[in-house]
Amino acid sequence: MAIDVTFYRCLESVRGLYQMPRTFDRFKAYIKLVQEDTGTEALPLSRLNPMAKEHALAYVETLLAMQAEDVVATAVRDAASKLDGDDTLRSLLVLMDDAKGGWTNRAFAEFSHQYENKYEVKHGWATVVIWTAEEPTPDLLRARAFESVYRTVDERRNGPVRTLREILDRAVRTARFAGVPSPYEDAAYRAAIAPYLDSHAAPVVMTALYGDAVGATLGYPPLGIALVSS
Repeated sequence: MAIDVTFYRCLESVRGLYQMPRTFDRFKAYIKLVQEDTGTEALPLSRLNPMAKEHALAYVETLLAMQAEDVVATAVRDAASKLDGDDTLRSLLVLMDDAKGGWTNRAFAEFSHQYENKYEVKHGWATVVIWTAEEPTPDLLRARAFESVYRTVDERRNGPVRTLREILDRAVRTARFAGVPSPYEDAAYRAAIAPYLDSHAAPVVMTALYGDAVGATLGYPPLGIALVSS
């Protein structure tokens, strides 16, 4: 059976949000947007920075001009068509802000999105994210869509990943499905993280995934890993 996908468009609403002054009224409008009826529960927009500055509005304008939601809608359905099963998925494109004030720590937010997404996975959300510090291109959006669909379906069928070994295994499979290179297949990298593969401790896992430089910003001890993943 084919996997059914429903895509929700919210960029126009986000543009309207960012056109408002950065006051409490904007935050109230954001809460209303999150609670928009989808038939079952709220839209998964908790990672959106409701109080982002002007750069976020400009970015949303760029996404709308390039018809980014059309690209993502097509990509998630294409990705779903390449997987067997009878899952019912929902998807939307979410802008995450890692520039000019930093609504969030990118490493933590990225890890949470990819590996601690229990609520969204349970409800069939394959949320596609792009960051304000990234150049938006159709190829990037398509890759992110493929990655999100694969991770969501994989976790719904096989459960969450906990240890570094499990996380890396899924990350590599996800990259292959999306047709993008994975830094986690490099021989030198695999040798460096070999002693830590069965760990699920946050300092070890985060540093192994994002490298010593990122780990140091979080107060974690180095593992001898130069990798910086994004």
